Amino acid sequence: MKNNLNMKKKGRIIFHIDMNAFFISCELISKPSLINKAIAISGNNAKFNKGVIVTASYEAREYGVKAAMPVFQARKLCPHLLIIPSNMNLYRECSQKFKNFLKEYTSLIEIASIDEAYLDVTELCKNIHPLALAKEIQQKLLNIYQLPTSIGIAANKFLAKMASDMKKPLGITVLRNKELKEKLWPLKINEMYGIGKKTAPKLIDNDILTIGDIVKNPEKAKKILGNQFNHFYLNALGYGNNIVDPNKNDSYQSIGNSTTFQELITTETVAYKKLKELTQIVVSRLIKHSYLIKTISIQIKYADYKSHTKSYTLNYHTQDISIIYNNVIDLFDELWNKNLIRLLGVNTSNIIEKRDNIEQLNLFTYENQVNNENIIKLMNDINRKFGENTIKRGYKLKK
Repeated sequence: MKNNLNMKKKGRIIFHIDMNAFFISCELISKPSLINKAIAISGNNAKFNKGVIVTASYEAREYGVKAAMPVFQARKLCPHLLIIPSNMNLYRECSQKFKNFLKEYTSLIEIASIDEAYLDVTELCKNIHPLALAKEIQQKLLNIYQLPTSIGIAANKFLAKMASDMKKPLGITVLRNKELKEKLWPLKINEMYGIGKKTAPKLIDNDILTIGDIVKNPEKAKKILGNQFNHFYLNALGYGNNIVDPNKNDSYQSIGNSTTFQELITTETVAYKKLKELTQIVVSRLIKHSYLIKTISIQIKYADYKSHTKSYTLNYHTQDISIIYNNVIDLFDELWNKNLIRLLGVNTSNIIEKRDNIEQLNLFTYENQVNNENIIKLMNDINRKFGENTIKRGYKLKK
């Protein structure tokens, strides 16, 4: 069938496939008696009205029940709410079936999280219309695996992601570049993928209320978005990344560390402390291997097990712990949406060996790097001799 989606000639056709209420869907496979009922997933303490909601069925969401909400509050909103404990082994098993199923269509798959993926179906769509292909994938996932999905179809990953969110559950949405003014630009700015919950209020305060306002008022938007402005501006215009990379997380050398917490983090004070510890470990490894880095990333995994990352690339290579830590905290402030935190991670990439650094360093910069390296090495020696955490480097508290 001829492709008449009006995408640019030789352009890509990207699917974003997002499973609807994934954890709930997994539970319904083995508990069909719960279908069409208001249910939520929480921890084992839910029967005592403790803990938080990990996710809720669409029937429960109609009562206002949502992720990260305390169980007692959810029960007040929905007295007949049925709460079941989470089962990550089941969710991982279903996720693997989802991934294996997609491989039957193409190897150009970029896994975005446990319940979503990008597919480059450009070659496939030479023989089948994109809408027909999307319907086939959606129906098979539902009929064979009982997994409902929404699918976004566009010329790049950003637009495909935005499209898949436009109709849930069981939606298929095409977002053409010529339709951006009509379908994308009127959306509220906080609905734009990548805009954090801390950035959105700042944009709104500066009259950037919709995605289209980034294009219409670029100077105002740039003051808030800073060096991220071009990324969001181009996305709003439809010029997003169209490369689906199956090896995205393995395509570059990186050094990082992450920690999963038995007791979920609820405050930024505790988060800052944990991020400081993770940064210390990462920088110690950089110095041990004589590496310098340019890109700093953090990862946050919330109570619902969904993971989010954010990165920043410096204009120079460094291993300075103060520079790295300050950027880690800035990234965290931007990314954290106030939900309960299950995991934190700090990662560095864009790595070169110190001896290969050809950037011009002035005397003061050089001395600071040498002094910092000596400090870290001395701290490592003391901690190895007398035990971990015997000595730690201090930081100026972020207010």
